[in-house]
Amino acid sequence: MTPEAAERLSTQLSTVAQYETLRMAMLGELLPPEARSGLMLFLRRGMWGWARTLAAASAQHERIPSSSLSRKGPSEHRAVIHLFAAMAMKTNSRRTL
Repeated sequence: MTPEAAERLSTQLSTVAQYETLRMAMLGELLPPEARSGLMLFLRRGMWGWARTLAAASAQHERIPSSSLSRKGPSEHRAVIHLFAAMAMKTNSRRTL
């Protein structure tokens, strides 16, 4: 696995973990203080807006030329799709247990 792929996987797993934190808070668990801004973003912009914001933030952490950050291209959309797929797969595996 390339370092870029490993970093992308790590980012996706982190995003799924953040989503799970928000989901558990909705089910009555205590919401950690560091997750409150994510909850506000989720409530204000919805799941799609929340996921796009996280994908854009992770794209900014990658070393991309500044000219490509100004336009939202297929890489951002692909990151959001991968995020949703990872969350769906995690949900499906939990239901089969």
